[in-house]
Amino acid sequence: MDETIQTRISELARDLICIPSHNPPGDEDRIARFAAEWLREEGLDPRLVPLEAGRSSIVARVPGRQRGSIVLCGHLDTVATEPTAWRMPPLEGHVEDGRLWGLGAADMKGSVAVLMHVVARLAKRGATPRQDIVLALTADEELGYRGAATIAESGLVGDAEVVVIAEPTAGHVYTGQKGELWIEVGFTGREAHGSTPELGINSIQSAARFCVRLQDEMSTLLELPGRGRTTLNIGRFQGGRQVNIVPDRSQVQLDVRVARSQDHDTVVDLVDRIGIAEAEMSGAQFYYRVMSYHPPIVGDTTGAHAQRLLRTVTQVTGHEPPTGISPFSTDAVTIVPRLDVPILIYGPGDIAQAHQPDEFIDLQKLAEAFEVLRRFVATEGE
Repeated sequence: MDETIQTRISELARDLICIPSHNPPGDEDRIARFAAEWLREEGLDPRLVPLEAGRSSIVARVPGRQRGSIVLCGHLDTVATEPTAWRMPPLEGHVEDGRLWGLGAADMKGSVAVLMHVVARLAKRGATPRQDIVLALTADEELGYRGAATIAESGLVGDAEVVVIAEPTAGHVYTGQKGELWIEVGFTGREAHGSTPELGINSIQSAARFCVRLQDEMSTLLELPGRGRTTLNIGRFQGGRQVNIVPDRSQVQLDVRVARSQDHDTVVDLVDRIGIAEAEMSGAQFYYRVMSYHPPIVGDTTGAHAQRLLRTVTQVTGHEPPTGISPFSTDAVTIVPRLDVPILIYGPGDIAQAHQPDEFIDLQKLAEAFEVLRRFVATEGE
């Protein structure tokens, strides 16, 4: 790979990291306008797709010779973070030891920089691929996937034949993803003075026992080849209002990644059964509600686009990539139901680096992903 291009990719990734796009609140307009101007200077004609005030996604297209398009997708937002927990400044894009450090380095401003350079290379060279190559950079992936939904509904990618989502996959090529089920659980007890806990009903104790029992029961769910097991993350736990008062209200939010559709009902039944049992045992009241649910997306590797991507990764890296479905969720959850199109998930970095302090990505992996995706779209011109 040309070292000049490699340097430009890392510089663009660093520029993107330096533009805050925490979600919440999002405010992706600033980074979207920066990306749009960069693409314009590279010879493309990007369009901003509004989501709401201060928030936009981007679509840019390289025209091809035939009908249909290949969509390359990435998101512009990041999770929020606590800067004091970082060794490296999260918004400076610091380079050290062959790594780019910063919020969104792996998830997924490094990938966005790669995708921008892939389409820019096509535009600069005046290449005419067999089908259109479309870049879609979305807002609101980290919370609601609404930016991807607005793009899918805009008509700008209605001719898509496949969507390649460049999330960090640690060398894997995924043809689907686990479902995402978010559930809120609540317990209501009775307040009392902290010195007389026997006179109250401690909602935190009920909620804590509920979490332990649910985790134990879910650990027995079936593991599926290529899909893994349905998993539970207890993402939020809130309760009590003062240390010397028995807490009468507690709330738990659960993040369940569903390996197979039938596990949705299994998990909801477990939540209901365990919650009722814990409430009855302590005299508390219990409720639950499903906050959101996106079913699993399961594809295979037999399609022409999947086969070509697998061959390209093998050619560039020298080894055949692992396959299966992604353990994490992507913008596919709002694209696939609207466009009924297959997805491929492949990109630089590792999801293990995401959503934590001192996030980083190896510069070599940025270069490798660029070469894979450059060849993948170049094949469309053969």
